Amino acid sequence: MPSRVLRWTAVVSLVLCSLGGWISVGASADNKQKHDLLGLEKKWLDAEDDPGILESILADDFIHVLPAGFVTKKEQLEYLRRHPAAQKELKHFEDLRVRIFGTAAVVNGVVVATSADGKTRKTLFTDVFALRSGKWQAVNAQELPQPAMEERR
Repeated sequence: MPSRVLRWTAVVSLVLCSLGGWISVGASADNKQKHDLLGLEKKWLDAEDDPGILESILADDFIHVLPAGFVTKKEQLEYLRRHPAAQKELKHFEDLRVRIFGTAAVVNGVVVATSADGKTRKTLFTDVFALRSGKWQAVNAQELPQPAMEERR
């Protein structure tokens, strides 16, 4: 009887150790994916007016939801080619949140943009990504201007 208990203890320990390794591998893979998505968001922010770089970030079926309506990848890139940005604003992120759902991910955050004259505006955003052929690509984006504090009262 004691040898049977020892065998079951060994089997259970082996299973738990294996499961623990699988969980930590899964967690580290999740952290790598979050890191990759944050890097992609930064690349997108830094090159949001560069159609050459956006070509690889945006999926072919990308949709940008704007107050004017739905904009496809092709329409967005064509617009950027015809209307290059006049001035570059200084931009950074606040409050980034990444959630991964298998081969889909949602990134929410705030973009803080400061113009050359020192005016600051904030935009809340939601970006949706799909993992395709081992590469994250944006399939949807939506933005919402955040009113200034005095406008929110």
